Amino acid sequence: MAVGITFLLGGGYYRIRSQQSGERLDRSKEGWPILIGIRLLGLVTMLSATAWLWVPAFFARASWPVPLWARWIGVGVFTCGVAWLLWMFQTLGRNLTDTVVVRKDAHFVNGGPYRYVRNPMYTGVLVVGVAFGVALGAWLIPVSATLLFLLLAVRTRREEKYLVERFGAEYREYMGRVGRFFPKSFGRRNVD
Repeated sequence: MAVGITFLLGGGYYRIRSQQSGERLDRSKEGWPILIGIRLLGLVTMLSATAWLWVPAFFARASWPVPLWARWIGVGVFTCGVAWLLWMFQTLGRNLTDTVVVRKDAHFVNGGPYRYVRNPMYTGVLVVGVAFGVALGAWLIPVSATLLFLLLAVRTRREEKYLVERFGAEYREYMGRVGRFFPKSFGRRNVD
Protein backbone atom coordinates (compact mmCIF):
# COMPACT_ATOMS: atom_id res chain seq x y z
CA MET A 1 0.00 0.00 0.00
CA ALA A 2 2.89 2.35 0.78
CA VAL A 3 4.23 1.94 -2.78
CA GLY A 4 0.78 2.63 -4.25
CA ILE A 5 0.32 5.74 -2.11
CA THR A 6 3.81 6.93 -3.09
CA PHE A 7 2.82 6.51 -6.73
CA LEU A 8 -0.44 8.43 -6.31
CA LEU A 9 1.25 11.28 -4.45
CA GLY A 10 4.22 11.44 -6.84
CA GLY A 11 2.06 11.17 -9.95
CA GLY A 12 -0.32 13.80 -8.58
CA TYR A 13 2.57 16.16 -7.86
CA TYR A 14 3.91 15.90 -11.43
CA ARG A 15 0.42 16.24 -12.94
CA ILE A 16 -0.20 19.43 -10.94
CA ARG A 17 3.20 20.83 -11.91
CA SER A 18 2.55 20.16 -15.60
CA GLN A 19 -0.79 22.00 -15.40
CA GLN A 20 0.77 25.21 -14.05
CA SER A 21 1.22 26.62 -17.55
CA GLY A 22 -2.55 27.08 -17.73
CA GLU A 23 -2.50 25.86 -21.35
CA ARG A 24 -5.78 24.30 -22.48
CA LEU A 25 -5.27 21.11 -24.47
CA ASP A 26 -7.74 19.79 -27.03
CA ARG A 27 -8.32 16.26 -25.75
CA SER A 28 -10.85 15.54 -28.51
CA LYS A 29 -7.96 15.15 -30.98
CA GLU A 30 -7.39 11.61 -29.75
CA GLY A 31 -10.97 10.68 -30.72
CA TRP A 32 -13.92 10.41 -28.36
CA PRO A 33 -14.05 6.57 -28.17
CA ILE A 34 -10.37 6.40 -27.17
CA LEU A 35 -10.66 9.41 -24.86
CA ILE A 36 -13.64 7.97 -22.99
CA GLY A 37 -12.41 4.37 -23.11
CA ILE A 38 -9.00 5.14 -21.61
CA ARG A 39 -10.45 7.18 -18.78
CA LEU A 40 -13.16 4.61 -18.00
CA LEU A 41 -10.73 1.67 -18.02
CA GLY A 42 -8.27 3.65 -15.91
CA LEU A 43 -11.03 4.40 -13.42
CA VAL A 44 -12.20 0.76 -13.36
CA THR A 45 -8.64 -0.45 -12.82
CA MET A 46 -7.97 1.98 -9.97
CA LEU A 47 -11.36 1.50 -8.31
CA SER A 48 -11.20 -2.29 -8.53
CA ALA A 49 -7.68 -2.30 -7.04
CA THR A 50 -8.75 0.04 -4.24
CA ALA A 51 -11.95 -1.91 -3.54
CA TRP A 52 -9.99 -5.17 -3.55
CA LEU A 53 -7.75 -3.82 -0.81
CA TRP A 54 -10.71 -2.77 1.37
CA VAL A 55 -13.15 -5.64 0.78
CA PRO A 56 -11.29 -8.60 -0.77
CA ALA A 57 -14.18 -10.99 -0.09
CA PHE A 58 -16.36 -8.99 -2.50
CA PHE A 59 -13.96 -9.95 -5.30
CA ALA A 60 -13.72 -13.66 -4.48
CA ARG A 61 -14.83 -14.58 -8.02
CA ALA A 62 -12.08 -12.42 -9.49
CA SER A 63 -9.32 -14.14 -7.56
CA TRP A 64 -6.99 -16.88 -8.64
CA PRO A 65 -4.56 -18.99 -6.63
CA VAL A 66 -1.10 -17.44 -6.65
CA PRO A 67 1.66 -18.96 -4.51
CA LEU A 68 3.10 -16.71 -1.83
CA TRP A 69 6.52 -16.57 -3.51
CA ALA A 70 4.88 -15.37 -6.77
CA ARG A 71 2.92 -12.74 -4.86
CA TRP A 72 6.18 -11.38 -3.44
CA ILE A 73 7.64 -11.27 -6.94
CA GLY A 74 4.52 -9.33 -7.93
CA VAL A 75 5.18 -6.87 -5.11
CA GLY A 76 8.79 -6.45 -6.29
CA VAL A 77 7.82 -5.93 -9.92
CA PHE A 78 5.02 -3.56 -8.85
CA THR A 79 7.57 -1.52 -6.88
CA CYS A 80 9.94 -1.41 -9.87
CA GLY A 81 7.03 -0.40 -12.14
CA VAL A 82 6.07 2.45 -9.82
CA ALA A 83 9.71 3.60 -9.70
CA TRP A 84 9.78 3.47 -13.53
CA LEU A 85 6.62 5.60 -13.76
CA LEU A 86 7.90 8.15 -11.25
CA TRP A 87 11.18 8.34 -13.20
CA MET A 88 9.14 8.91 -16.36
CA PHE A 89 7.09 11.70 -14.69
CA GLN A 90 10.26 13.39 -13.45
CA THR A 91 11.97 13.11 -16.86
CA LEU A 92 8.97 14.39 -18.81
CA GLY A 93 8.44 17.30 -16.40
CA ARG A 94 6.21 20.07 -17.74
CA ASN A 95 5.76 18.19 -21.05
CA LEU A 96 3.38 15.80 -19.27
CA THR A 97 -0.14 15.69 -20.71
CA ASP A 98 -3.04 13.27 -20.45
CA THR A 99 -3.74 13.43 -24.17
CA VAL A 100 -2.04 13.15 -27.57
CA VAL A 101 -1.62 16.91 -28.00
CA VAL A 102 1.88 18.31 -27.47
CA ARG A 103 2.22 21.44 -25.32
CA LYS A 104 3.22 24.65 -27.11
CA ASP A 105 6.37 25.02 -25.03
CA ALA A 106 7.25 21.30 -25.10
CA HIS A 107 10.82 20.22 -25.64
CA PHE A 108 12.02 16.93 -27.09
CA VAL A 109 12.70 14.35 -24.37
CA ASN A 110 14.88 11.32 -25.06
CA GLY A 111 16.58 10.84 -21.71
CA GLY A 112 15.63 8.85 -18.63
CA PRO A 113 13.29 5.96 -19.49
CA TYR A 114 12.75 7.56 -22.92
CA ARG A 115 16.21 6.24 -23.80
CA TYR A 116 14.77 2.73 -23.75
CA VAL A 117 11.17 3.11 -24.96
CA ARG A 118 9.18 5.89 -26.60
CA ASN A 119 6.13 5.36 -24.39
CA PRO A 120 7.38 4.45 -20.90
CA MET A 121 4.08 5.48 -19.29
CA TYR A 122 2.15 2.91 -21.29
CA THR A 123 4.70 0.19 -20.58
CA GLY A 124 4.61 1.16 -16.90
CA VAL A 125 0.81 0.95 -16.79
CA LEU A 126 0.96 -2.61 -18.13
CA VAL A 127 3.74 -3.72 -15.77
CA VAL A 128 2.16 -2.12 -12.70
CA GLY A 129 -1.30 -3.52 -13.47
CA VAL A 130 -0.13 -7.08 -14.09
CA ALA A 131 2.26 -7.08 -11.13
CA PHE A 132 -0.35 -5.66 -8.77
CA GLY A 133 -2.83 -8.32 -9.85
CA VAL A 134 -0.27 -11.06 -9.23
CA ALA A 135 0.59 -9.57 -5.83
CA LEU A 136 -3.10 -9.58 -4.84
CA GLY A 137 -4.02 -12.80 -6.59
CA ALA A 138 -6.66 -10.90 -8.57
CA TRP A 139 -7.07 -11.56 -12.29
CA LEU A 140 -9.47 -8.64 -12.82
CA ILE A 141 -6.76 -5.99 -12.30
CA PRO A 142 -4.32 -7.39 -14.91
CA VAL A 143 -7.19 -7.84 -17.37
CA SER A 144 -8.36 -4.23 -17.03
CA ALA A 145 -4.75 -2.93 -17.07
CA THR A 146 -4.05 -4.92 -20.24
CA LEU A 147 -7.18 -3.55 -21.91
CA LEU A 148 -6.10 -0.05 -20.86
CA PHE A 149 -2.64 -0.67 -22.33
CA LEU A 150 -4.20 -1.86 -25.61
CA LEU A 151 -6.30 1.31 -25.87
CA LEU A 152 -3.20 3.40 -25.14
CA ALA A 153 -1.35 1.43 -27.84
CA VAL A 154 -4.08 2.27 -30.36
CA ARG A 155 -3.84 5.93 -29.35
CA THR A 156 -0.06 5.91 -29.87
CA ARG A 157 -0.26 6.21 -33.66
CA ARG A 158 -2.12 9.51 -33.39
CA GLU A 159 0.14 10.71 -30.58
CA GLU A 160 3.28 10.00 -32.57
CA LYS A 161 1.79 11.83 -35.57
CA TYR A 162 1.65 14.98 -33.43
CA LEU A 163 5.17 14.38 -32.14
CA VAL A 164 6.51 14.05 -35.70
CA GLU A 165 4.69 17.27 -36.66
CA ARG A 166 6.29 19.04 -33.70
CA PHE A 167 9.82 17.61 -33.69
CA GLY A 168 10.22 16.45 -37.32
CA ALA A 169 13.32 14.53 -38.35
CA GLU A 170 14.60 14.39 -34.80
CA TYR A 171 11.56 12.38 -33.71
CA ARG A 172 11.60 10.20 -36.85
CA GLU A 173 15.22 9.27 -36.11
CA TYR A 174 14.26 8.55 -32.50
CA MET A 175 11.42 6.28 -33.69
CA GLY A 176 13.88 4.32 -35.80
CA ARG A 177 16.25 3.86 -32.88
CA VAL A 178 13.98 3.36 -29.85
CA GLY A 179 11.17 0.80 -29.46
CA ARG A 180 7.59 1.96 -28.97
CA PHE A 181 6.79 -0.01 -25.79
CA PHE A 182 9.75 -2.35 -25.31
CA PRO A 183 13.47 -1.75 -25.92
CA LYS A 184 14.72 -2.55 -29.42
CA SER A 185 18.21 -3.29 -28.22
CA PHE A 186 20.17 -2.53 -25.12
CA GLY A 187 23.35 -2.20 -27.20
CA ARG A 188 22.25 1.02 -28.97
CA ARG A 189 21.21 3.45 -26.23
CA ASN A 190 21.08 7.18 -26.54
CA VAL A 191 22.91 8.84 -23.65
CA ASP A 192 21.52 12.36 -24.06
